Amino acid sequence: MKVVSLLLVSLLVWNGAAFADQAAPASGSIQVQTQETAKAAKIKAKVQKRGIGEKSRVRAKLVNGAEVKGYISKIEEASFTVSDKKTGQTTTISYADVQRIQGPGLSKGDKILIGVGVGVAVFGIVAAIIVSKILSNG
Repeated sequence: MKVVSLLLVSLLVWNGAAFADQAAPASGSIQVQTQETAKAAKIKAKVQKRGIGEKSRVRAKLVNGAEVKGYISKIEEASFTVSDKKTGQTTTISYADVQRIQGPGLSKGDKILIGVGVGVAVFGIVAAIIVSKILSNG
């Protein structure tokens, strides 16, 4: 009886050790899948916010590096369609395939940088004028 008990205990320990490595990759892949799903949900929300029609122009940068420009002509549960007004070509894009989506113009960050640059330039010109007047009077 002791031999059978010892055999069962060793079998259970070996079984736990042998299959312990198989559980770890599953949790890692779930985490990656959750991140991809969250990103796709953000892209979907941005697309739905823009709406459908020729005034809802977008530039979508895809995961594979390609860029699709046009207007959103159709929104579905798992994808959306971008149509090019000039060529009439339509491209259906899965939300998971989109790396970044933005409108046709400059991004908010670009506009801020331009504003800061103009401010610095104006400040420099004003400072130069003040310094030149001080030097010419003094």
